[in-house]
Amino acid sequence: MKRAWIILLTVWLAGHASAQVSDTLERIEAERRQVQADSQNAEAQCYERFAVNACLSDVSASRRTRLAQLKKRELAVRDAQRAERTREQLQLLEEKQQDQAERVRELANRAPEPVPQPKLPPQPAGPASPPADKAATVISPADAAANRAAYDAKVLEAARYKAEVEKRLSEQKERADPLPISP
Repeated sequence: MKRAWIILLTVWLAGHASAQVSDTLERIEAERRQVQADSQNAEAQCYERFAVNACLSDVSASRRTRLAQLKKRELAVRDAQRAERTREQLQLLEEKQQDQAERVRELANRAPEPVPQPKLPPQPAGPASPPADKAATVISPADAAANRAAYDAKVLEAARYKAEVEKRLSEQKERADPLPISP
């Protein structure tokens, strides 16, 4: 329950902070538009004077200075916004890891459930045969000879195929060297 309140408070604060950041960015953009409008008005006034180029240079320098200040403020706000998002993501990740660790502890503390044993049918009374073990199985001499013959046949087939491939490769015409690469 305490964790839910913390999460709720964090979300509310993040929403409030994001609204402030949004308002700040809107104010900076409004100031930027005002700087542009002021510089256009000043340029229009420059054309009414005798020294137009000097006046236009002064207006441009003033505009650049004011826009640079606005850009610095905007970058600072965006950096703070990015840092806040990073902090929120790290906090959510930490909470998720804590929840996961808590679930693991709960599973570890939980008593293991007994595994139900399947009911086996009753064994008939009598001599019990030992379980068949693969290593203990004995192959008859006839089966061993058949296995050996099959193996030898496969080895012969592989050797024949290898010789055939080598023959085909030796019969192929030699290919010409590729053209040199132009510098």
